[in-house]
Amino acid sequence: MNEVLLSKQGAGAFITFNRPKESNALNPDMLKTISKFISSLRQDEEARYLVIEGAGKNFSAGGDLAVYAKTLELPDIERKLFFEERVRGNAECFIQLNELSIPTISILRGAAAGAGLSFLLASDFVLAAEDSVLIFAQTRIGLPLDLSLTYHLPRKIGVNAARKLALTGARIDAQLAMHLGIVDETHPSDQLSTALANLTEQFNHVAPKAAARSKQLINTSEGFDLKEQMEREVQAIGECVIEPDFREGVESFMQKRRAVFTGRSETLSKNNGQAG
Repeated sequence: MNEVLLSKQGAGAFITFNRPKESNALNPDMLKTISKFISSLRQDEEARYLVIEGAGKNFSAGGDLAVYAKTLELPDIERKLFFEERVRGNAECFIQLNELSIPTISILRGAAAGAGLSFLLASDFVLAAEDSVLIFAQTRIGLPLDLSLTYHLPRKIGVNAARKLALTGARIDAQLAMHLGIVDETHPSDQLSTALANLTEQFNHVAPKAAARSKQLINTSEGFDLKEQMEREVQAIGECVIEPDFREGVESFMQKRRAVFTGRSETLSKNNGQAG
């Protein structure tokens, strides 16, 4: 049985953790497979969004504690090197996810803990079942938050709230997670598919590359002052206006019809040199 299921359906790309008997505990092979798939999407102009979910009753329990238990037999230095190498290797998956330009949606059913939370926090949208829970379990077994959690969590909910969750090994329900800003919507579990369809339908109303550039500008804005950021906006606009979707957006507005965006990246060569 494949531990990760990968697929593309229409405009959507899908990742499903597929170890339901182990509550979808994650391992390096799974994260390496996911990382390669995410990397491939960066060159795929047909993919408009990515959905991440877990098979069975839970999203993901995080790291596999059965593997952790075996390391207790190792000398301290070997255990230290094992975990440093493991976590450093796993980090590439979340770097790829953070740099992905298309919208990322996590579907939360059951429990998410440890590295499972990293996928939630790195997502642009989280749709959660009303009875789902998030468990900041690392400190409960003597580990700090990792795999991008200490980056995304304070940015999404603020430093003080992030500290409280980390320092108490908190277990929170979907309603509190939505109040904090980790979860975007809650629904009965059997209505999540409908909620996903409603959300992804909205992506049809925006130009994919314009949205992608907006996401990139927002995600990296903290590293620039206002003048620098506005110049980056200028450059992004310059890239957008020579693409087919800009022409389609303007013409559809003038013609009072719905725009049909393609996300194609070729330039409008036939208009090169013509005054606007």
